[in-house]
Amino acid sequence: MSAELMQIFLPSVNLEISVDAADHPEAKKLLEIFQTMLYVSDAQPTVAPFATSHSLNEYAGINYRSSSLLRDKLPEGLRTGITAKDSRVEGWPNELCLSILQGETGRYSSSIDVETFVKAAGTAAVWQEIEARHLKAATLRSAVAKAPLMPDRASSVLHIWQALESVFGKGPELSFRMSLSLAELCGPVAARQETYARAKKSYQDRSGITHGKIDAADVTQWMRAWDLLKDTVRAILCRRTIPSEDELFSELLSR
Repeated sequence: MSAELMQIFLPSVNLEISVDAADHPEAKKLLEIFQTMLYVSDAQPTVAPFATSHSLNEYAGINYRSSSLLRDKLPEGLRTGITAKDSRVEGWPNELCLSILQGETGRYSSSIDVETFVKAAGTAAVWQEIEARHLKAATLRSAVAKAPLMPDRASSVLHIWQALESVFGKGPELSFRMSLSLAELCGPVAARQETYARAKKSYQDRSGITHGKIDAADVTQWMRAWDLLKDTVRAILCRRTIPSEDELFSELLSR
């Protein structure tokens, strides 16, 4: 990734996250899991445009430090550190987006406190364990991370439902069965009746978009699908497993 492209995003960087990983693909996956856990905690969606092998604090001023003529022009705190002669800083593109879907203003938190950060790190570890046992969990995680990056709300709603259907879609009467399954699944974290009604309504949004009855989804329709997806992930975290439809129906009938 070119330094010039990085410079487009650097002025707007508000947070740098260090990920301990063997290589870039692993770091990308771990960061995506962490992002997902932040969103599940109702953090406002954001962009992680690129990754680097070194911290911004390490490579800031690297070109000036590499020149004996320019080094003294740096602030004193930047005059010592890695240089282009003794270190190689690598960069990889991650989410090169200049816009993002964020829902209604004020609905989600635009700041992350220490408690939220630590909680997200803890739940990220739990989610990794779930993904190790349920491959489809990665589909839901990716949907949470990528849905806000879609070019428009309608595409994002379809993206969300594609993930939900790939995990919970089964047999005829899909709208009814999925709404019932999601309502029971999310029981530990959300009211079942509310989840059922929201899932039914969101599935109607999805069908309307698919069949051309809805040209452009509005913010309410997007948030309905987005919040449903996040509740699904919350419920799986709470249960620490992804129950099958049969297990969810048995659970429902046993109450």
